[in-house]
Amino acid sequence: MKKNLLLAVAAFPALFLISCATVAPVNTSYERAATLGKGGLELSGSYTHYSFSGDGESTATNNNYGGKVGYGINDKMDIKLCYEKLVPVGMEDSKFKANYISVIPKFSIKDKKFAVLVPISRYNFKEESEAGETFKDHNYSIAPQLIGTFTNKSNQADLSFSIKGDYIISSEGGNEFLMGFSGGAGFSSNLDKWAIRPEVGYLFKPGEPGGFWNMGVGVQVILPTGKKQ
Repeated sequence: MKKNLLLAVAAFPALFLISCATVAPVNTSYERAATLGKGGLELSGSYTHYSFSGDGESTATNNNYGGKVGYGINDKMDIKLCYEKLVPVGMEDSKFKANYISVIPKFSIKDKKFAVLVPISRYNFKEESEAGETFKDHNYSIAPQLIGTFTNKSNQADLSFSIKGDYIISSEGGNEFLMGFSGGAGFSSNLDKWAIRPEVGYLFKPGEPGGFWNMGVGVQVILPTGKKQ
């Protein structure tokens, strides 16, 4: 299965296959359509597991650990900063390091129902050989995303669906376009203050077999803005 995985991933950008490590790109947002409101502040953390599926088989690729800070510019726009550490499965103690950092503008289209996110991101890779040599690489990503959210009347649960296109700019050339889908939910006593957000998604290259599944959970805290919710 490992041979099949490497052959399948070879059809994707160099981002995903670095030396002996295979890592999937980030495909989670742990978001809803509602913005933070002017002056609103969001703090969140997340864990996500990724696997590659193809030819009826599936292999775990990486586990991501992330954090995010968001600020409400006004009632229609947020700006967020996200960081994730990508850890290849089975290589937790290796000298291979992969990190993701993203600046995410978010724009409300219809209040609490539809929004657009435009993550502008960079992936950094670093690996040290047994001989002490250091290999570094990086790639960029622009991934516009449309998200729609349905919220219950008590404001204690919501359900979100999203679709995105991810244009990856490789430092070695061979830029690629991927597509991603995701579905997530939020549970809380008051979604405007905090939420636990499970999410599942799928990322693939159109026209190529197989793709990456992701599933995980995020915890979101929204600090008071000084105005009534």
